[in-house]
Amino acid sequence: MILNDLIHNYKRDENFVYPDYNGYNFANINNTILDLFDVNHGKTLNNELYSNLSKNTVTVFIYIDGLGYDHWLDYLSCYRPFKIINDNGIVSPITSVFPSTTAAASNTINTGKFPAEHGLFEWRLYIDEFSMVLKSLPFIPVYKFDTERFVKSNFSPKVLFHGETFYELLKKHGIKSYVISNSNLLKSDYSKIMYSGAKEKKRFDFLCEGFMILKKLLLKLHEQSYVFFYIENLDKMEHRYGPGSPEHLYSIKNISYLFNDLLNDIKKDINIIISSDHGFMPVKRKIYVNGIENYLKINDYGKIPEAWSPRDMSLYASNDVIESLNNQLNGLASIITREDIINNKLLGPVKIPDKYINRIGDFIIMPYHGNTVWYKYCENDIIKDRGMHGGLSREEMIIPIACLNLNDV
Repeated sequence: MILNDLIHNYKRDENFVYPDYNGYNFANINNTILDLFDVNHGKTLNNELYSNLSKNTVTVFIYIDGLGYDHWLDYLSCYRPFKIINDNGIVSPITSVFPSTTAAASNTINTGKFPAEHGLFEWRLYIDEFSMVLKSLPFIPVYKFDTERFVKSNFSPKVLFHGETFYELLKKHGIKSYVISNSNLLKSDYSKIMYSGAKEKKRFDFLCEGFMILKKLLLKLHEQSYVFFYIENLDKMEHRYGPGSPEHLYSIKNISYLFNDLLNDIKKDINIIISSDHGFMPVKRKIYVNGIENYLKINDYGKIPEAWSPRDMSLYASNDVIESLNNQLNGLASIITREDIINNKLLGPVKIPDKYINRIGDFIIMPYHGNTVWYKYCENDIIKDRGMHGGLSREEMIIPIACLNLNDV
């Protein structure tokens, strides 16, 4: 069953769709999983989205990076395993967090906190304490000229997150958890922090290997437990080749075959929840703004570079930058302020801790459909990807959630 009509309920305007944190958002998934274990911890997804799932059994969350809702309908529904999920489960459109990015969503699903609470908003993040722009999840400087200072300063990766992880919370309630992810990702400082509390972290080098690990684990588990399985293949193909490209479609086809085996081989009381962090926007027009150097704010090491991404560029600048930007953007993007983001609770319906406020930037440039906007702080700081995300377009913000119990197949 597909609850397609929900898509008309979300707040939108001519260009943007806004996150609905009141039961129809990626950030409500953690509390939904807790609810399935009879742990009351806050706002869940609306019950109609997961009323077919069992309580107090094995629950698997399959996180398919970069899977938009329209791609589920247009591409995945062509394949048998996803037709089975559509017919025997509940598939719904929900909204992504803002920014519609892996950094924000991954931190949410691994901590159970809104982006406003955890502070990892985007891939490129200006960190006040370091006076530099970092690639947030790898925890490395964006610019080579910052590398020596970063290494000498011995900055702690706890800036990524300092608090209780979702796996630690589950453990507190007697629920064992397991993480299945790519080998390279599990080696990172981020993974060491975010997966703290998991009983086992299982690594794979090839996606087919990951599905085999998942299948063997599910056949072995016989008590209530949580399994987190992360798939990054679609995201990589869409960035490099663009959404809808032959490479992207082949990746979808490959994933569907692997799901086919999973659905065929396991007949148990196991909940499967499938969702994503964001969809994708094809890059049709690359806009580089210039002549704004004199408006950029300065720290101890020079002018502060642009941050976030070309779908939601963050600038630290004086108000005088607005006129220059408007003249160059020519109606192809909106400029929103830090205050706009805070007052409209785009990062979540909670207060943003003071230590994270300045990670937002003074102004966020939000491009319209097909556009990217960037400022080349360095000459080689260019837009290479054919697909991107981070913005508020329907394609980026509307994602699927599918709920299925394997006994119903």
